[in-house]
Amino acid sequence: MHFWHKNQKTKQTVAEETRAIVLGDGKYVEERRVSPVTSSLSLSARIAHTPNSPVSGADTTQVVQVPHDIAVTIELSRQSTTFYPHYSEALARWTTPRSVVSPVAETKIDFWPRGPLTTARRLARTTLSLRMQRASNSNESSLGVLSFASPKRPCGGFLQGGDEQEDKIARHSSLLASLSSPAAQPFYQEHKKFLKEDGSGLHDHSMVYSPGVVVFRREGDDDLPPDSNVDIVSASPTVNEGVGGEFIPPYLVNVISAVPVNAMAVRAKHVILPEERDLFENGIRSAMKERMSRILYLFEERGNRALVLGAFGCGPPNQNNVEAIASIWAELLVCGDLEGPGGTKREARFKNSFEKVVFAVPGKIVEQFRQTFKARLFEAEVADAAMDNS
Repeated sequence: MHFWHKNQKTKQTVAEETRAIVLGDGKYVEERRVSPVTSSLSLSARIAHTPNSPVSGADTTQVVQVPHDIAVTIELSRQSTTFYPHYSEALARWTTPRSVVSPVAETKIDFWPRGPLTTARRLARTTLSLRMQRASNSNESSLGVLSFASPKRPCGGFLQGGDEQEDKIARHSSLLASLSSPAAQPFYQEHKKFLKEDGSGLHDHSMVYSPGVVVFRREGDDDLPPDSNVDIVSASPTVNEGVGGEFIPPYLVNVISAVPVNAMAVRAKHVILPEERDLFENGIRSAMKERMSRILYLFEERGNRALVLGAFGCGPPNQNNVEAIASIWAELLVCGDLEGPGGTKREARFKNSFEKVVFAVPGKIVEQFRQTFKARLFEAEVADAAMDNS
């Protein structure tokens, strides 16, 4: 219990500091522990020798203090924030393929038991990202991250030490600036209206697109060195291994904030007879599939080429079915599904729309999620083979 309180306090400390930077002057100082040769080449950095480094055989690394000013980038992200309402005609057209999108040979799909920003930074450090991040000083990125948003307030409970998926993103990035902007406020107003009607978010497809969100802190499970272009001997310690918080070189992601159906609320609100269970579960699945389709369409429409997705709404408090969510992603991205009474085959709308898709899924359910995704693909292959032989 003592550790939990300490951990909570650390999360709150990191969150408060992040808020001060994001809503303040946008300045922070990153510390790197590097070799003397590397630090001597860093003309713009302040260098402080580590204690006892002159002693023969002792640690001769140096702490390099690298100042960053991300204020302009944060402001551009805030000003470019876009709200898409539940009745968005643009997103409702997701079934129509975009003619301007050049499909890739095959979308690379992977499953990582890591946090969303740890996953994003690993993607941003690959050769793929060199094509996505168009210039080091650019405010453009083609790396999209799905945030499981709170329907009540910007960035949910991250200031209170919350540990939901959105809380982690907010604690380590500038997302708060975007979701606190005037453009994003209708998102919370619309959710409030729908929650009063059904209390579950079942019928509410509104979302916010936040381009160029700046990630500038390390997530707790991120073990990458701070900068691939610097000869890092060892990174300075994180604020807390389970929380993260160490400052890193900034990089950009585009975030879609969307609220999953609160399946637990749907089930709690109704008396569901055994014979009605499938009807309710299919209704939840149908609403989630429509929402997830719009999410992919918006990522596609805004030019994202690599995505960080996840087990959307499967954890508390929403409790969506892991098998349902994994199979929906599989149908939309790879195998398609059947439509209509006759079971006509419908191709996957977003097949090969993206270069890479990584599902950042918590360790407890990542294997279940992965196996369900692959099982859905196998099921579709068997069905296709049966149709070909009929």
